[in-house]
Amino acid sequence: MPHSPRLLLSLAAALALAACSRGTMLPANSSATADQPANFQLVTDIPFPSGATMDNDRSLILSDRDRWTGRVVMTLANSANEVTAFYQAQMPNFGWQPMMSVTAETSVLTYLRGDRAATVQVERRTVYGTMVSVTVAPRQADPGGAMGGSGGGLDAAPSPRAAPASGIRAEPLAPPSSSRR
Repeated sequence: MPHSPRLLLSLAAALALAACSRGTMLPANSSATADQPANFQLVTDIPFPSGATMDNDRSLILSDRDRWTGRVVMTLANSANEVTAFYQAQMPNFGWQPMMSVTAETSVLTYLRGDRAATVQVERRTVYGTMVSVTVAPRQADPGGAMGGSGGGLDAAPSPRAAPASGIRAEPLAPPSSSRR
């Protein structure tokens, strides 16, 4: 029995509304002094591009303001290159010191701010736009004291280690079992 166009249109509209209900529109802020509306002040120490929508299912924010830990996942209509450039320009405005960046199909930017580290991952979405994941967590203490004791500086780099000369063996991987499908 063929489906009526009205039924198909209603189903498409319901699916579109369901997809939209899983996100929270984030207010754009591109400076650390920008005032955020009272309805979203959980996170105040990272920039949000204009048009960002937080993926509520994939985000986890523990604590609040500028002492939070967790991950904010958002989608944007902008290109991955535009979003990467936005974070490279704006994270320092929020007091984050750039440590490392890899710009590729999936770009990864790493920052430090006091006793916390942030990783910004930017990847193209399959159909349209970009997905951004910003993960913030306490920085691990260096057992040698290079990062911990005197103000958290990064003066001393750890000494490179040689690969172990013994105790390594290679074994072929077993073929996948045919019962897994």
